[in-house]
Amino acid sequence: MVACTRTPPHATVDSGPDGSTSVVLAELERAEDQRSAKGVSEGALTSHDVSQRRRAVRALSRIADPVSEVALLRALADEDEEAVAWAAYGLGWTCKGHEEPHVRAMAARAASLGAANEEGASPRVDARTALARAAGRCGGALAESMLAGWVRSRGEWAEPAAYALGDLAGRQGELDDDAASALVDAATQGLMGSPLDAALYPFSRSSHLSEALGVKVAAAAHAALARPGEARAFAIRTLGKLAAAGADDLVRVATSGDFSSAERAEAARALGQIGEAGRTGASLALSRLTPDKDPFAIAALGGDSFSVLDALIGAVSGDAPKSAEPALYALANLKAPGEVPAPLGRRIAVLRCDAASALARGAYDADVLRQCDDPTSEASERARLASLLRRPLTVERRAAWRSFATSAHVTVREAALEAISQHAELADAAHAPLSDALRSLEPGLVATAAEVLEAHPERALVLAASERRAALDPGAPPPTANPNREVDPAIAAALEAALAHPFRPDQIETRVALIGAAVALHLPSAHGAATRACADANTTVREHAAKALRALGDSASTCPGGDLGDAGATTPVPEGAPDPRVLGPTTVTLSTDAGDLSIVFDPELAPVAVSRFVALARSGFYDGTVVHRVVPGFVAQFGDPEGDGYGGSGRLLRCETSPVPFRRLDVGVALAGRDTGSSQLFVTLGRFPHLDGEYARVGHAEGDWDAVVRGDVIHSVKVAP
Repeated sequence: MVACTRTPPHATVDSGPDGSTSVVLAELERAEDQRSAKGVSEGALTSHDVSQRRRAVRALSRIADPVSEVALLRALADEDEEAVAWAAYGLGWTCKGHEEPHVRAMAARAASLGAANEEGASPRVDARTALARAAGRCGGALAESMLAGWVRSRGEWAEPAAYALGDLAGRQGELDDDAASALVDAATQGLMGSPLDAALYPFSRSSHLSEALGVKVAAAAHAALARPGEARAFAIRTLGKLAAAGADDLVRVATSGDFSSAERAEAARALGQIGEAGRTGASLALSRLTPDKDPFAIAALGGDSFSVLDALIGAVSGDAPKSAEPALYALANLKAPGEVPAPLGRRIAVLRCDAASALARGAYDADVLRQCDDPTSEASERARLASLLRRPLTVERRAAWRSFATSAHVTVREAALEAISQHAELADAAHAPLSDALRSLEPGLVATAAEVLEAHPERALVLAASERRAALDPGAPPPTANPNREVDPAIAAALEAALAHPFRPDQIETRVALIGAAVALHLPSAHGAATRACADANTTVREHAAKALRALGDSASTCPGGDLGDAGATTPVPEGAPDPRVLGPTTVTLSTDAGDLSIVFDPELAPVAVSRFVALARSGFYDGTVVHRVVPGFVAQFGDPEGDGYGGSGRLLRCETSPVPFRRLDVGVALAGRDTGSSQLFVTLGRFPHLDGEYARVGHAEGDWDAVVRGDVIHSVKVAP
């Protein structure tokens, strides 16, 4: 019925006093920003002006509440493919509870689409991709069967369907036999000539591959390594799912100049996922790549070769084989000749300390670890803490852990706190560091401590006061096997103080973690904190508040927008004056430890976010900040003045996500949930389809981002006039 419905009769556009398109578009932008589906007029949805219809459907797709869902289903029938793409994208976010009807509607509309690249089709927002990925997001047996059929067709639907099956595999863990067979056939030979390398993507997202299927997939991945292109990374990631069957190919990729540094780093990380065969392979690769005393090779560590070596060290760490020891010793004693620039010196220190940690095998006070760098440096402390955590934290090791829990480096303190979850033997020794972290009011430390308490509330319990009094009373009954316990008073007081602290609006992770901890520990103030959070301006905070109230047994309470918004709910506009609007592509150049790097911001799909980031760059906000997260071959992330990923500019951003792909060097807005952007950005170092549609894409990066290392400083930023 959706496919055969004609576009609704065009109504008079409710366009404001002057009846202009610009007024209508401004109203639609306001409705999107306020998350108000009622602000999207019927006139805009049925206008003769395609720009109004596109913007109206785009607004509804980003609002994605029950009111929007009804209009989005109707918009699937629009004659304009970009409007169809936005409608499908929004429906993918509103599937819950009616997955099959949505998939059927999208299948019907897919059947009525004409040939690709019709006149008027958007070059950026593709209807076929949006329909397929929305079906994959909805999931279910019907979607899986439909997508498998599209893969077999080997036409214009095959590649979008392969990515959609990857979305399914990521959520389900595996695919049914029919879908897996269709993908293997497409990846192996193809029915129209060349294999479909995107067909390997779902296998890279699967958590389980049968032995028989693994043999076929390994053969397809091996063959795909000979075909350069962005999809070759899927073959590398798939090999990391195949245990010993993929080790030889991964070693070849990691050590060969025929592959990019991002692909080599990807292969090195994959070796760390496949057990003993991977560690042996990583040892072999290390022996081939370790620069030893070659001054030119050591100097090259200031570029993108660092990430490959460091990823290989990570792959052998934990239980490094004997075959890795010569290379690890060479790296642990690495020295650069002459005067060493600070960025190169930091990279060498990281390699020395990571190699030393692998050699120490849990001996946190080994000479090789003490000598890797200044004992007070972050590189040295992180390496010694990693070695310490490989064994139970008892006696002197517990005392050493306490020293790391009070480190001057906030990321080291956070790592020490995270270890409480895995080391129950810390017992009461964990209480003081947890309460100290909560009292610090540093957002990252508070969030880390609260997350530990939410996941393991038993780590905060002590013998109840009544039990302690009874133990001192000669006339009291003998203790029971299960004495009463209560929350450590110091932790409870610190958590109450943190709950009352006015953390900034964009410190979402800290705010929701505190509510989760209060609920887990059954603090008296938990219900009040969750109730207040129900009225928060941010939808992610409201979602967590609704979950907290349900956990407390208050099923009658609901939060506006607790599940992607309720019908007609309006969210307040972000505080502060609007940022100066960026009207076209704008280049921002960053002077960093890794050299000059740039980002070309494009406001077409995310005008509010781009205007915010350009305004921050002009203000000097990013000057002196660090790149706080780097995953070689995956992502580089920056924009947190705190330097640990928990900070921002103080102001929140609405999500401006779109059904567009994240390709290599694309730039996205870092999030901790819906509408939680602020000032942090990430740069992708490869093709990662699981990011598509989940984050706002705001531009494209230029320069050698593969050479960036965690801790690199952004010294200054220049915005092109």
